[in-house]
Amino acid sequence: MNTLDRYILWEYLRTLFLSIFFLSFLVIIVRLFDKDLKQFGEETTSWVAIQIILLHAPRRILEIVPVSSFLTAFFLLGKMVQNNELIAMKSAGLSIHRISMPIFLSTFLICVGFAVFYNRVASPAYHLASKIQQKMPLRRNRNVVFQGLDNRLFFILNLDLEEESIDRMTIYDFDDKDRLEKETYAQHAQWRKDIWNLKDGFVRQFEDGVEVSFEPFEQKTVLRREEPQHLVKYSKNLRGMTIKELQQRIHYKKRAKQTTRREAIRLHHKMAYPFAAFVVVLIGIPISIRFGRAGFFSGLVIAFFLNFIYWGFSFAVFEGLGENGILNPFVACWSANAIYALVGVMLLLKTPQ
Repeated sequence: MNTLDRYILWEYLRTLFLSIFFLSFLVIIVRLFDKDLKQFGEETTSWVAIQIILLHAPRRILEIVPVSSFLTAFFLLGKMVQNNELIAMKSAGLSIHRISMPIFLSTFLICVGFAVFYNRVASPAYHLASKIQQKMPLRRNRNVVFQGLDNRLFFILNLDLEEESIDRMTIYDFDDKDRLEKETYAQHAQWRKDIWNLKDGFVRQFEDGVEVSFEPFEQKTVLRREEPQHLVKYSKNLRGMTIKELQQRIHYKKRAKQTTRREAIRLHHKMAYPFAAFVVVLIGIPISIRFGRAGFFSGLVIAFFLNFIYWGFSFAVFEGLGENGILNPFVACWSANAIYALVGVMLLLKTPQ
């Protein structure tokens, strides 16, 4: 790494992290205090409110990284254009591609770091905040998927610990070769000591993956080895799950022949979104060279415009199509990155070297 690379890298990283800190602070103050504090009841203490705000902070930081990355590239290269530094570098035989290389490489590595941060810090923190915000912690849960004992898998739509009741429960029993042996479904269920009391359901028996019997019932008793409180602890909002937990839930639901589109979308989103900053910078560098003299407010407008377009394509369009089964989850989550990267490369190639 030569002196010029170190100069560009230092200026870029210094400005980037200052921008992330400043904009994240603004977002946390404006968005969290305005939105989340209104949800707290009078019984919520100030310490609990502060905990929730701090636990939401990692996700807010991730939201601001693409904007900060674009603004940093825009102002750094814009300043070089205004001070004629870029002309001096090009006169020395350096191309725009070579000048931009430290920015590209450092942004990519930062995106890798934020991908780990998203998975290991932001998602667990979101889950903890959700648990704290529940008015009745671990009392009611929806869409519980749990691996039980003796190769048994549970899928519960609604579980209420206070009433000791379940709305729509399916129990899947698998053999030693991981093949479905029996499916037990109940419209309603309650539990007593060591038993499940099932109502209005059916039992399906399978051999080698083929259904061999179907038996409806009004009342049925099944031996219970699992504690409902234990089932609830494994129920998480998809946003609060790590990549490993999402993969595990997808595996369980596939075994039970349940749809996994929402989980697959969230899984690929966690891997794709951290790289939004890289593709935004890929577009931002040629734009900053062309319009870098425009100043602060022009850069701010362009940055938010590009990021809102990205969020619109990524979340509202592509991921929505993925959840509806129109697009493959991988394609749905990575399409916005691919489109922005393609546009960025085209703009970069058309930029005078």
